[in-house]
Amino acid sequence: MSSVSGKKLLIIAVACGLLAAVLGWAYLKAKESQYKAAYKPATQVMAAVVVPKEDIGKSQTLSRENVAAMDVPREYLPSNAVLAEDWPRVENRMVVTPLQRGRPITWDALESTRISRLSENVELGKRIKTVQVNKINSFDGMLRPGDRIDLLGSFSAGDVGLQQQPNYSDQVVMTVLENVEVLAAGREDAKGKKYEKHYDRNSADGFNMGFSTLSLMLSPAQAARVEVAEKAGELVAVLRNPKDTSNASLDQITVASLLDPLPAETVDVVLDANGNLLGRIIGDNVVGLDGRIIGQIIDGKAIGLDGKVMGRIVRGLAADDPLLRMREQATVVRDEAGNVIGKVVNGQVVDRNGQVIGKYEDGKAIGLDGQSLGRVEENVALDASGQVIDMRSSQVQTAVAAQTHERPVVRDASGRVIGFVEGEEIKDANGVLIGHVRDGKAIGLDGQILGTLSTALFDANGNLVGEMGEVVRGADGNILGTIQNGKLVDADGKVLGTVKDGKVVDASGKVLGEVEQALLGADGKPLADAAQVVRDASGNVIGTVVGDQIIDAQGRTVGSIKDGKAVDTSGKAIEGASLDVQQDVVQIVRDAQGNVIGTLRGDRVYGADGKLIGRLVDGKVIDANGNVLYRGVTVGLETPRDSGSAPKREANRMIQFIPGGTGSNGVIPVQTLRLE
Repeated sequence: MSSVSGKKLLIIAVACGLLAAVLGWAYLKAKESQYKAAYKPATQVMAAVVVPKEDIGKSQTLSRENVAAMDVPREYLPSNAVLAEDWPRVENRMVVTPLQRGRPITWDALESTRISRLSENVELGKRIKTVQVNKINSFDGMLRPGDRIDLLGSFSAGDVGLQQQPNYSDQVVMTVLENVEVLAAGREDAKGKKYEKHYDRNSADGFNMGFSTLSLMLSPAQAARVEVAEKAGELVAVLRNPKDTSNASLDQITVASLLDPLPAETVDVVLDANGNLLGRIIGDNVVGLDGRIIGQIIDGKAIGLDGKVMGRIVRGLAADDPLLRMREQATVVRDEAGNVIGKVVNGQVVDRNGQVIGKYEDGKAIGLDGQSLGRVEENVALDASGQVIDMRSSQVQTAVAAQTHERPVVRDASGRVIGFVEGEEIKDANGVLIGHVRDGKAIGLDGQILGTLSTALFDANGNLVGEMGEVVRGADGNILGTIQNGKLVDADGKVLGTVKDGKVVDASGKVLGEVEQALLGADGKPLADAAQVVRDASGNVIGTVVGDQIIDAQGRTVGSIKDGKAVDTSGKAIEGASLDVQQDVVQIVRDAQGNVIGTLRGDRVYGADGKLIGRLVDGKVIDANGNVLYRGVTVGLETPRDSGSAPKREANRMIQFIPGGTGSNGVIPVQTLRLE
């Protein structure tokens, strides 16, 4: 067998190497193509769809002026989107739901047939009424279809049943309708087409609409009302914001009314858990400080756009209440003269120009040089420019005390707190041991009784806020007094009766009322217009404390207070929960429709007349016989209204005057005069 020469071996080796290189290159190219194909974006299939050029309201029609075609990836389109190729089928169709600019139009947002007549724009159950309005006083041609207006009427006194007064003009202005939709204005229809015969670019809108008629969407009853008003006098259209749901309480306004002072304006607002102003209530909307709608009033509660309760409602504030100017509550630093030189922001002290002038540590303001900047003051109200607001004249206490906590204490004979219970030890304010708890009694180091054991409420700074105590209410729901050592004692210290089987009876044996738990102040007296609430870790109110039960907004028992802590119905501690005392509030009970039933005092519901309605039991109001009076009730904290706090305009005092005798026109008739 002959051996292979070295030259041949070399050739074979080179050939094998080349072959391996070619195969390797081919393999890598195949893998490269595979990976490229795997990561290559899928080819998007575009589709031309119909989109609005601008927001299109309900009952308007589609036209070439208010829609356009736009290419959109087909995979992102809803299955019922209207394609551009379908435009001939949808032109002049009415919109049944509002459309947003730039969002593809879907078939279910359109009426099933085209709109060929104005009558097809009319909602079922509605009517179209064309009215004449005063051109000059009705925004002189600036109204457009979709606007909402109030209709005011100007009449003669005799036309509305009032006697003409000899010393005054007989003109009367009154509201005819509020919040009415304009379907068409003058010669502009719902599709935006204008039919004027001439144009004047110097006019208010550039083409001289010059209309004096409005087509309004009305109910039959409203249409009849407008017809009567139009025949009797002159109508004026007053433009309003389309989102404004408020109603104006406008009475009949006469020239004589101009002599009366304007009624005091009041404002309803929503405050957050810390007392900061969130917004004003206008109609059923909550309007933020920037003028945007941030929530709605639903069942007597302020609900944010996220569906959560925003805060508490405060009603009847004076228009000049300083609370309305407040934009924040801050921790500020004052110099020796009391002037504010800065506020605390993220642990730093900054001046009015935003410059850092120091730091805030351990409750003290330290300057950049290490020296004290001045006195620190918390919960100071500031306006939009950072100026301090004097809140002493406000109807609302905005500076909410820090969250409170219950703590077992020992009180002396005068009710003063002399010690704090920690386990079985009793210590004074300095932490010095002064006694022990033995068999439910506070015993001093000398073996003598120190005082009585009770539970008190303290804020985060250790200040005494109050305590839960026992009280007795009369038949009208007002507190008669507090229970002290088994006896009912009134505010003057007079003993009214003795506790027997949970009830208090007087010396004659008459039952004065039942014993219930209530919130007492630091002086041991019941706190009026205050409630103890339980908050979660985010500061949201979980419920109010009634006795030792936690009642949520639906009137249901969701937990209880045990050993100063909030626990759920299973007895487990509610994580992050804390107790708080909320001042200037009452607990209002409403029925399932949102109507006020009465005020909750303890576990009893009292009507506006002060009479007992029933007890609140697990979301129901039950009478003394156990009959369910209301189901699905809600309990909310609201600021009590003081009917005497806001000045009211006195009504016109009119008298019928019989002059007697005759005049140039015969017998002088009875005259209606304003009593000065």
